Amino acid sequence: MSSIIKFFAAVDDEVAAGVAKEGPGATFEPITYGNFDVWSTLEELESILTGRDLEEVLDEGGPEIISGDGEPMLLRVPAVLVEALARAGSETLSGAAEQWISLRAEDGEALDEELGHEIVGELAATASKAQRAGQSLYCWVC
Repeated sequence: MSSIIKFFAAVDDEVAAGVAKEGPGATFEPITYGNFDVWSTLEELESILTGRDLEEVLDEGGPEIISGDGEPMLLRVPAVLVEALARAGSETLSGAAEQWISLRAEDGEALDEELGHEIVGELAATASKAQRAGQSLYCWVC
């Protein structure tokens, strides 16, 4: 089964929920990918970038479902991950991408190395933009 995954920034949950059915349009400047485990990705990146144990991150609940409990689904990326992505430098992001690619491989999800680095880099850029604008980061999955 194929998935479309779009990360985007919005001023609040209400605005983000307004695009839950059809997905964020060009005005939200989403970054779009497909076919990776979003839940694990967000939890693993939070663990990697904050230096916290993955079990601790999992215990806190991870991303919050804003809309839908099936497809499409809209998640709010945890603020702690947005902050960690926004403040990370290129070396930190590169190392995080390597660790994330390795963790996904351990779970049987093969990610192209270049694509993995691109996802982490673009996610960090979007998180930084959201943080500067006082917005939250969302993930739409269909």
